[in-house]
Amino acid sequence: MGKQSFTRGAIILAGASIISRMLGAWYIMALPRIIRDEGMGLLQMVRPFYNLAVILSIAGLPVALSKLVAEQAALGNIRGAVRTFRLTLVLLAVSGAVFTGILGTTAKWFVDNIARDPLAYPALLAVVPSVFILAVVSAFRGFFQGMQYMTPTAVSQVVEQICRVGAMVVLGAILMPRGVEYGAAGASFGSTIGAAAGLTVMVSYYIRWRRGRILSPGEAPSGSVLSFAAIIRRLLAVSLPIVMGSILWPMMQMIDTGLVPVRMQAAGYSKDVIREAIGYFGMALSLMHFPNVITHALSVTLVPAIAEASALNSYHQVQRRIHEALRITVMFGLPASIGLFILADKAAFLLFGYAEAGEPLRILALGTLSLGLFQVCSGILQGLGLVLVPVRNLVTGAVVKFAVNYWLTALPGVGIKGAAWGTVLGFGTASLMNLAAVYHRVRVKHDWREILLKPGLACLIMALGVVVVYDGFYSLLSLIVERSDWAWVQTHPVVFCNGLATIGAVVTGIGIYGLGLLGTGALYRRDVELIPKIGTKLSRWLGRYGWVR
Repeated sequence: MGKQSFTRGAIILAGASIISRMLGAWYIMALPRIIRDEGMGLLQMVRPFYNLAVILSIAGLPVALSKLVAEQAALGNIRGAVRTFRLTLVLLAVSGAVFTGILGTTAKWFVDNIARDPLAYPALLAVVPSVFILAVVSAFRGFFQGMQYMTPTAVSQVVEQICRVGAMVVLGAILMPRGVEYGAAGASFGSTIGAAAGLTVMVSYYIRWRRGRILSPGEAPSGSVLSFAAIIRRLLAVSLPIVMGSILWPMMQMIDTGLVPVRMQAAGYSKDVIREAIGYFGMALSLMHFPNVITHALSVTLVPAIAEASALNSYHQVQRRIHEALRITVMFGLPASIGLFILADKAAFLLFGYAEAGEPLRILALGTLSLGLFQVCSGILQGLGLVLVPVRNLVTGAVVKFAVNYWLTALPGVGIKGAAWGTVLGFGTASLMNLAAVYHRVRVKHDWREILLKPGLACLIMALGVVVVYDGFYSLLSLIVERSDWAWVQTHPVVFCNGLATIGAVVTGIGIYGLGLLGTGALYRRDVELIPKIGTKLSRWLGRYGWVR
């Protein structure tokens, strides 16, 4: 259970996120077919209230814990790191219990007065117990992330998602015959089952870690130990601004839940159309966030990595880690944004069975890169101790989002697309302000030819390839359908052709982009070496032929 570099830790977390999101992609393909678009709309309505309760119960403490543990571990004070964790665990358990009670007792009021749909009540009530469980889980994750050991978090995320997805699909199918509200409630309860599974994994890893520290030679306590009052002061100094920022976006989603239907009604949309549109928007949002597995993982690993370098007064290391993080962000975020834009309606039809979700998705795809930049720059600023800066920038972004949503969603012919534009412009504003703050504080010198131009050229080649491959695959598959005797293919020709053509285009696009990165010299040996198992040998082979430096 040794310390991992921030890039390797990010790869481990990203790998777990990819597995989790692939499982999530399977459930978002299956669930709309089980609880239908109205059931998905009910889940989307309750999600902001649930997210807000989770954020308030966690209160930014895991990030603060990660930063403090990293600083103490860098100075060799393991006993102080453990003491900080134990106190944070107690605080989070109490906070989780309080907000679980608050959400449970006010759930009826929320759905009656804000969501304005009584059918959403069972779905919200079913997810209430997971608030407490996730608060406790977050303490363990914050501790291991501070120790820069990401494997426990990664394993727990995968186990949690497996249990969550399985329970959502099974319970949704079992309860749907009783009504759409019960189907949505069954799917919602899957989150509670998944959270309990994740907690079991984290506790087992901590027990193993403690036994290893006790049994290993040379593990005598070192460094001074902070008092409880000092630990709480330092935790609150970091966590309070973080929780303020974390609250903002769910609060804006809650406002959207009340604002968007009212503004769309003003534009003449019926209640059924609005409910379906919100369901499509929720599906599109889930796909918008899907590609940001790397940037989210980077934001998590950057906090302790930057905090460690700052504690050791290693300014050069801070600059190097920031440069590397921004390079990786653009390298992964730019092709994801372009790919989602090109294949928006095709991917939505493949995954959800509703091509209509592609309309807001095409707009949201424009914000994928800016969302990644916001996440990574927030992790950098938090690691530097500038926790108020991302909050201030997110406030500005939230104001932009609210203004755009209010204006555009009430325009006939725009409707839910206005909410998508509000999300894109809000995150875009916040990410540019975050990036400017990083440059002002650290003054990192970048070679933009390496960071932006080379990946951009590879993306251009990839985009052309994706369009050609999709059209070619679709035409070829259409000919196969005409000559096929398979009954399912004959009755679902569009599903068959679009599904295989989209998958083929995505796989081909990834391959073209990878070759484009190699051809432009955008990849380095250290990038290839991060690939599990084969990375070292592959980097040597590519270096021998001059493909990487």
